[in-house]
Amino acid sequence: MKIQNPSHRPRFFTAIGLILISAVTVRADYQSTILGDTPLAYYALTPNSDPAGVAPDLTGNGNDGVAVNTTAATGPSVYIPNAANFSGASSINLSQGSNPGLLDFTGPITLEAWAQPSSSSLFADIVAKGYDATTFQEIVIRVNGPYGANYYASSGSTGVSGGAQTTNWTHVVMSSDGTNCSLYVNGVLVQQSADTTGSVQFPDDWKIGNGSSAGNGRLFNGNICQVAIYNHGLTASQVLNHYYVGLLNSSASTSVPIISTQPQPQQSFVGGPATFSVSAVSASPITYQWFKAGSPLAGRTNSTLSLTNLQLADAVDYSVAVSNSNGTTNSVSASLSVSVPSNLLWSSVANSGTWDTGTSANWINQANSQQVVFNSGDQALFDDTAGVPTTVNVSGNVFPSLITVNASANNFTFSSGNISGPGSLVKKGSSTLTITSSGDFTGPVTISGGTVYAGNNSFKAASSLTVTNNSTLDFGGGSYNTGQPVTVSGAGANGAGALFNSYDNYPGEIFNITLAGDAIFGASKRWDLNGGSINGAHKLTIDWSAGSGYGEWNGVTIGANVAGITLTNGNIGMKNMDAAFQNPGTVFTVSTNSQMVFYTGGFNGSIHLLSGSQIYHYTAPAGFNGSNMIFEDGAALISYYNGGATTPVNSAIILNGVAHFVIGDHNMVYTNVISGPGGFVEDYYNSQMVFSASNTYAGPTIIGSSGNSPVVVLTGNGSISHSSPIFFGGNDPTVVHIDASGRSDQTLTLASGQTLAGIGKINGSLTVAFGATISPAGTNTTIGITTGANTNGTISVGNAVVLNGTTTLKLNGSGVNDMVQAGTSITYGGTLNLVNVSGTPLANGNSFQVFSAASYVGSFSSITPTIPGPGLVWDTSQLNTLGFISVVAGSSSPVINTPTISGGNLIFNGTGGTPNGSYSVLTTTNVATSITNWVSLATNSFDALGNFSVTNAMVPGTPQRFYRIKQ
Repeated sequence: MKIQNPSHRPRFFTAIGLILISAVTVRADYQSTILGDTPLAYYALTPNSDPAGVAPDLTGNGNDGVAVNTTAATGPSVYIPNAANFSGASSINLSQGSNPGLLDFTGPITLEAWAQPSSSSLFADIVAKGYDATTFQEIVIRVNGPYGANYYASSGSTGVSGGAQTTNWTHVVMSSDGTNCSLYVNGVLVQQSADTTGSVQFPDDWKIGNGSSAGNGRLFNGNICQVAIYNHGLTASQVLNHYYVGLLNSSASTSVPIISTQPQPQQSFVGGPATFSVSAVSASPITYQWFKAGSPLAGRTNSTLSLTNLQLADAVDYSVAVSNSNGTTNSVSASLSVSVPSNLLWSSVANSGTWDTGTSANWINQANSQQVVFNSGDQALFDDTAGVPTTVNVSGNVFPSLITVNASANNFTFSSGNISGPGSLVKKGSSTLTITSSGDFTGPVTISGGTVYAGNNSFKAASSLTVTNNSTLDFGGGSYNTGQPVTVSGAGANGAGALFNSYDNYPGEIFNITLAGDAIFGASKRWDLNGGSINGAHKLTIDWSAGSGYGEWNGVTIGANVAGITLTNGNIGMKNMDAAFQNPGTVFTVSTNSQMVFYTGGFNGSIHLLSGSQIYHYTAPAGFNGSNMIFEDGAALISYYNGGATTPVNSAIILNGVAHFVIGDHNMVYTNVISGPGGFVEDYYNSQMVFSASNTYAGPTIIGSSGNSPVVVLTGNGSISHSSPIFFGGNDPTVVHIDASGRSDQTLTLASGQTLAGIGKINGSLTVAFGATISPAGTNTTIGITTGANTNGTISVGNAVVLNGTTTLKLNGSGVNDMVQAGTSITYGGTLNLVNVSGTPLANGNSFQVFSAASYVGSFSSITPTIPGPGLVWDTSQLNTLGFISVVAGSSSPVINTPTISGGNLIFNGTGGTPNGSYSVLTTTNVATSITNWVSLATNSFDALGNFSVTNAMVPGTPQRFYRIKQ
């Protein structure tokens, strides 16, 4: 274990003061008890009997200590009567004996001592090795006020702390047994940390009353005795036994409880509460019985005695009997003072501005208008009386039963001191009350007017907080982490927010909030909700416009009756909100240009993203499980992280405009229906949007930009059959943009009204239904994002292509054109629309490969335009072999081939017509008749190759009939 930072300072703990118990029958000796547990070194520290300058090692291992400037002192009990006094310039070196290497060991270790610091705020080592100047290693127990301490560290990796440091004698033990490092103060385990290393070897000296190497100078001031070092961990029962033998000279298993903290005197007022408490140690179970004026209190058998609604008759002494199977220990008696509250008004006459107890006559007794002092339990009123000091200096502790500030003109400030007790605070009027006094009063706080700035955590112990009537509680950076009930409504003073933070302290609050009406939360500095709950059938607005710009919610429970939450500006972070919403339909609205940022976990509420707002999603695999997610035009979901974990989106998606989905390095799986008139632009890299529902959104599906672009994956019955256009961004026909191979039919079907454009690939098959259009390449700019700008390009399909709608292909000079490519077959049908975009007329000999497949079947019902130009025709003879279409010179006229007779019909066909052009069938019985007098028998169209076929019934009795084709 090594300290990584040379400036590392360990954590510390307080040594708890002792109340000494009268001796019982002597059954043991402290030194023999310690030696019986085999320490490596043991120093009783009795300068009045030790050789001068020597602290003998009582184990016989020869590691006597060299004492400097220590003198004799009284020990912690009649059974440990002697100790050494350390003056702040004293120390004992334990590493100059005959066997110092014995103390330089690895593995389990225990340090033990009795210590009495001269100050409750002293920072000093009791017994220590290090802090090493090179490796920064240290093994130590110490005091470090205001938290007296024991710290054990091998390179700073293990620290334990606890207790409340006083100037009383304290038994302190650190035991590292190979599994845990445990701190015991006066026989009680106060903290434990995992530690499998224990002691380590480094060359510094062991010292008592100081550290060594870089720790030299951490000098102890006070008394120390009975220091022991072990190469094994003492058990909890051994530690408790040492404590008992030191105080009672008897074993813990055979002794009565030891009271380590006695009940303390209490003061309160009529109608108020009071609490007495006791702490004790024992090797066997403890029972308690409280007494009032010497008489037992029925049912009061806990370690605390809580009294409420006090009356004057309750002002007596209270005590407790602490018992175990070996007998009973009686506590000292503690008095309770109960006063009769007076209603006092802050005076404008001869007022020094100090609020103290029983000294300064700065108050008016409203019962008799006399100038009086404040006494504990009195009610204190501050109002708009002219001339009163508005800066109130709280001196020491004051215990009001009620504080009322009812002011609109006077802005009061309470500073210094501490406001204590069970009293409550009420703020009325439009003024500002500023409190920087610390506060541990436990009554409710009610704010119904103006602003209260509660700095210094002054409301942390209040039983409840209520903020209504457009007033504001500014908790000034305070951290409230007990789940206080908070009732709020209104926009706050000047619309700033009912709850507000103006102090740059990043507080993380745990409140249980009830919305009594629509409410606003605001801030000029960041504050977070780190738990708790929000309930109430009203709307909550989060407004960071005062300057905060950001706050986080971490595991906050949102009640089913909350009417909705809106972030009006700035950003909000979300952590561990997977199960936060009791009603998944509760909508969290993110306003224009605002952001919701997910760092840990998912979200089970509904989200409404207004135009220009964004979700940043950095967490996986937790997803979105609310009722719905609503996207307005230009709203964005930005989700990327490494690792490839899949994010489930189980919310229904409603696209009211075109959303922007930015996804990287993972998949988003949408299991619910995506609907609405809008669509989306999807881009970034290594990602898939997986759709398993029959989606009904009608707007565009714009996929990818370039390179390894994202993919829309259709699985099961997943479809996008209402979306138009579907556009593949980028310019690489090998990059997959839609994967339909997971559908039951492995096919992307374009329904009537849909258009597929751009450049890219489809895994699976493609069917272009009647009324649908496929048009490779093109330019697309949606919500300001250009995903493709290509005059020509290819849409490729892994398997088969069936064309029943319109296939639009752009021709850009001979050999340059759009293409539809299939991995297996292409079935022709519908209309082939050929668009010349070159700016130069097509010419005889131009040739274009517009299709590529392993095989071709079927034919187009029409080709537009019907001819590529004057005197030219489309040559489709290679469409069904190589996917080519060419431009050739047109024939002078159609030619009728050999006729046939079948079933009373004359059938003749021919070639040479204008592909897809119209023609008429003319007939006459006299070939010499002028062409203008021939009869039009029928009209029809040449096919795409200029071929035709005519079937006419033969009329009996007509000896001859002649036919011509007119185009």
